[in-house]
Amino acid sequence: MKLLLILVFAVVSLFANSGVKSIDIFKNRDFINQKLDLSKKSTKLLSLVNLEDIKFIMDDSCEIKSFDLITESFENDTLSIQIKKLEDEINYKSNKVKALNSNIVFLQKSSSGTITDVKILEKTSSYITKEILDNFNEIYKIEKEIESDKKSLDEMVKKRENESYSNLNYDISCKKEVLVSYPIFNLEKKSIFDINFNSKNKKVELKNQLFVKHSLGEDLEGIELNFYTFNYIDQIRPYKFTPEYLDIVEKKEVKAFNEMAINLAVPVQKSRVLSAVSTADYLEGTTKSFFKAKNVDLFAGKENRVLLSNDIYDATNSIEIDGYSMAQPFYKVDFKSKKLYGAIFANLYLDGLYIGKNSLNDIKKDEESSIYFGNSRLIDVKKELIKDLKEEPFFSINRVKTEKIWDYIITNNSKKREKIALLERVPVSKHEDIKVKIIGKTKESKLEKDGKITFEFELDPNETKKINFGYEIDKPTIK
Repeated sequence: MKLLLILVFAVVSLFANSGVKSIDIFKNRDFINQKLDLSKKSTKLLSLVNLEDIKFIMDDSCEIKSFDLITESFENDTLSIQIKKLEDEINYKSNKVKALNSNIVFLQKSSSGTITDVKILEKTSSYITKEILDNFNEIYKIEKEIESDKKSLDEMVKKRENESYSNLNYDISCKKEVLVSYPIFNLEKKSIFDINFNSKNKKVELKNQLFVKHSLGEDLEGIELNFYTFNYIDQIRPYKFTPEYLDIVEKKEVKAFNEMAINLAVPVQKSRVLSAVSTADYLEGTTKSFFKAKNVDLFAGKENRVLLSNDIYDATNSIEIDGYSMAQPFYKVDFKSKKLYGAIFANLYLDGLYIGKNSLNDIKKDEESSIYFGNSRLIDVKKELIKDLKEEPFFSINRVKTEKIWDYIITNNSKKREKIALLERVPVSKHEDIKVKIIGKTKESKLEKDGKITFEFELDPNETKKINFGYEIDKPTIK
């Protein structure tokens, strides 16, 4: 019975949360929020912390009388004891292998040349052979055990990077819950979306997943995880206003340095563990939004998967042709999100078929967002330059005129009616002496100030459309 109680206590100690209630994860910083037992005057923190980084979360009626930090080494905690015990076991088994190898050498050197009796010689030779074989088999068995023990030791060591920690001493008077918040630096994370568009029901699914790996030395069970899709320190206030003066001599542009922003990269390793059943919410504060997952298990030394959201939105699809570049037809999906996701990295799927990975710009709340799912092989695009003329008009001295005209032949080889947009580029004049005129026969659907010109149309299956696009530039001759 005593042995059973000791084993239960060891298991509980290994998986204790040290009072960890939640973790705040930003793009560049991470913080633990740990509950304090006010009946005690000290607690172990899960990281090395500076005193100025300590923050108490408590009611206004609470009073902090004093607090300080002491750096201590990990020695008698459960993980350290287990690591030391396993290291001793590996050393013991390694010494046993050495002893068996020495015994084999001894047996191999043992001489039976002085034995004249044939029966005794056979018996002795058989005995030596059997002993050597048994020793080799025992060595094989022990080395397999050592290999397994080393893997277990490696997993244990990965659970904690630091050899020391901060112990918080405190004297706090409070009748309500008190949390201590402090930064941690041995946590790795990666936010990955799985995005799938169902072309049949016109729905786009966004599955927001966070992969977290920590080496805090303890498995954290049933905690809350708050994920913020921005940096912990963003720009706090506007830049200082400075007047703009006009002068005859133009001043060189000086780029502003944002001393109020931090952007740190975080390396990520792989080895995934699916978290226990957890629930997640999307919350909005005064100025920012974040995702909160509850009942999350984060196992030390392993990558844990946390599902933050799984949302489905109505969407529309179309084909967009980048005529200004490679004239390729890209499958485009437009939708409006009810959440602010920010800039994301996503695995893209079209009707369940994997398309690839891509970084996406900010997905904003209640605004139109577009996602591209690669090019469509069922839309054929042919682009031909049919006119490329450059001349100096006889009656226009010191001027040159350029004309460029293209023909696009676009065919819908799919079995569905497709909505298509051809995007081209018209040069934009920045001087009154430079004149630009569109001369293509096909009327555009939209022309923007930056020179982006769009031709929108629909094609039935096996239908073909011709787009004639071109422009003329009239400008002074460069001398």
